[in-house]
Amino acid sequence: MELLGLVGSVAAGLWLIGTGAFMALRPERTLHVLSLTASTRTINNFEQGLRLSGGLALLLRAPASKLPQTFEVAGWFIVLSSLVLLVLPLRWHADYACWWADRLAPAAVRAVAPFSALAGLGLIYVAA
Repeated sequence: MELLGLVGSVAAGLWLIGTGAFMALRPERTLHVLSLTASTRTINNFEQGLRLSGGLALLLRAPASKLPQTFEVAGWFIVLSSLVLLVLPLRWHADYACWWADRLAPAAVRAVAPFSALAGLGLIYVAA
């Protein structure tokens, strides 16, 4: 199970690195994608399913990670928040995503992009 957790944690880290690159290279497109978050039940369920899988991966990998307590707390937070987002009215989640997409400037998206990539690298390092 720890190996499955490692694979899932590395996949989540690679996702964060890719997201950071996308944010840096295409900030306007990133904001458009953000506005689509939770626009349909299918998109929301897919998004939350991926988040839930990432959280479960952290929980599975926690005992063998370099920061087991951090992995456990983060894993539970991601799992529980994903479950909440699955049961909340879809409109609330969609409105919240659009609210942010309308207020963030592309320059702000580009400025925080390195943090996503660094978080991904850190996740992979700590999981290994």
